[in-house]
Order: sequence, then structure tokens, then C-alpha cells
Amino acid sequence: MKLIKYILFIIVLIISVVFIKELDSINVLLDGSPIMIKIPYLTNAVGFEDGMKTWQAIILTLSIGVFIGFIIALIQIISQKAELISLKSNLRKANDELDSLRNQNLDENIEILDNNESDDL
Repeated sequence: MKLIKYILFIIVLIISVVFIKELDSINVLLDGSPIMIKIPYLTNAVGFEDGMKTWQAIILTLSIGVFIGFIIALIQIISQKAELISLKSNLRKANDELDSLRNQNLDENIEILDNNESDDL
């Protein structure tokens, strides 16, 4: 099963590379220069005054999306881990209380009364 998953991942990766190369070759101006995409707040950075190529913009946005997804998943994993630790602590307390109730001595002053007062059989 893992082998099939890895093969599918490699196929998707190859298709993505082919798609990005084709996208880069299609997005050219009439003079042959590539179309430049300007991203807000990034146009002031050195080297990106004119914008970035189409394939660079796609890879940048996908990478940012993957990074944000990992951060969100990490936060969820940490919160679930904290909840699991809390539940284990509550379970341990309940088990300790149950064990103490099981091991508690019974009163020795219990009187057993016999309702049958006659010794006739």
C-alpha cells in the first residue's frame, strides 16, 4: 500500500512539473518576455520590483499554503495531546478512587439476624 502511495505521489509530482513548465511557456508576451505577476507587499523587496514569473508565483502560493496547513495541523495535534493527557489524569484519579473503595475494610460490627427463631425443622 505504501508503494502505491509513493508511486501516486511521484506521478502527481511529475504532472505538476509538466504543468508548470507548460504554463511558463504559454504565459509570454508578444515580444517573448515572460508575464510578470506583481504580488502586494512583495513588490518592495529587492529583485521583485517588476514582479515574479507565473510559475514562481504558483510555487510561492502553494508553499505558503502548505506551511500554513502544517502550522494549523501542529496546533490541533498539540491541543489534542493536552486533552488526552487531561483525560488520562482524570481516568487515573477515578481508578485510584475505585481501588481505595475496593480495598476499604468492612465494619466488623455487622450483626447478622436470623428471622427464623424456631429451631424446628
